[in-house]
Amino acid sequence: MSWIDKILPPQIQQSDPANRKTVPEGLWVKCGGCEAVLYSTDIEANLSVCPKCGHHMRINARKRLDHLLDPKPRTEIGDTVFPVDALKFRDSKKYPDRLKQANDVSGESEAFPCCSCLL
Repeated sequence: MSWIDKILPPQIQQSDPANRKTVPEGLWVKCGGCEAVLYSTDIEANLSVCPKCGHHMRINARKRLDHLLDPKPRTEIGDTVFPVDALKFRDSKKYPDRLKQANDVSGESEAFPCCSCLL
């Protein structure tokens, strides 16, 4: 018998890890302003603003455009234009590989999508 088994009462024994319930990833968000732990659905419903302290959380460019512009008269400009390595940039990693990695992470071909819309 180990020393921890002697200290812990029998009703507080650890359960089998296979029988434990897991919490889904991304269910909770911690506010950067007040450090409150909030449901991610509440944050999304409040447009990425903390309901307790009013702290604005980071959102990507696509979400920001969706919040600001109506979807119907909006057309994206330059969505078929992709960056190229015209200067033959040299680094520890090849530039086309860096572009592909950034595109895979963000899902965007450029840093900020450009749109035109009617006011």
